[in-house]
Amino acid sequence: MARYTAWAAFVGAVVLVVGCGPEKELPTVGPSGEGAGAQRPVAPAKSDPEAQAVIDRAVKALTGGKPELLAKGKFCRCVMKGQMFSIEQANQANDTTRTIVTAWPDRFFSSNEQFPLGNRALLEVWLRRPDLVITNNGTPVPLSNIDSFERFFAADVVGQSWMLLLLPATDPKAVAFDLEQITAGKRELSRLKLALGEFPFYQLTFDAKTDLLLRAEYTNSRDNVLQPTTMIFSEHKIVDGLMLPHQIECRHNGSVVEKWTVEKWEFPATIGDQEFSPSKKK
Repeated sequence: MARYTAWAAFVGAVVLVVGCGPEKELPTVGPSGEGAGAQRPVAPAKSDPEAQAVIDRAVKALTGGKPELLAKGKFCRCVMKGQMFSIEQANQANDTTRTIVTAWPDRFFSSNEQFPLGNRALLEVWLRRPDLVITNNGTPVPLSNIDSFERFFAADVVGQSWMLLLLPATDPKAVAFDLEQITAGKRELSRLKLALGEFPFYQLTFDAKTDLLLRAEYTNSRDNVLQPTTMIFSEHKIVDGLMLPHQIECRHNGSVVEKWTVEKWEFPATIGDQEFSPSKKK
């Protein structure tokens, strides 16, 4: 079987949406300015007022002007279908069904179900920070340096799953800064950086007209290996009062590794801890 991206094949978790074809391509720069060999920039002590105003407008766009609805995203279930692409064989991909369950800010479950060569393959991930368990067809996957991997994984969950709900951007610890107003074709965009404690800087790009989040970029790092990641969000539709993407694309180092179409969003009032424990879930 072709080898898939480390995130896609080894971890196999985390979310959603496609839609910017080449004709609509948004500009990409080094997310958070963290290139190979570069020192991590220092974030300011507090948010820049103009950058914070962009976040505030994005919250209004997400919630239809009812910011109290933002709290609905703290408990979320999502089902999507799509493809996970090989990094060795161009255009080769496995059709995948992904189910995600989240409880902000520290609990996450994901399952990837595939049928390569007609055989069922199920990769599941449970995160209850700082505890992380991964199983492949029910068999635990051993992890070397699990503390480092857990932090790496948690940064991906923030950037790929929670960011589109704007929960990290509205966290009291978040600092928004380095606002830029840019143009891509005829599209006006607002781009800023977001610092959130232990996590890498996230570069967020918003449509200046609709205020919707279009792109999240960051560079994750583990064992001195950098992994630039870009998430592209599109096809926004209203679900339970929230304007949410229904197409999602994930890129590593500029290459498309995942494409998803969201089939279902759900926002229960709460989700029990048993959902995030492999021993109790079965």
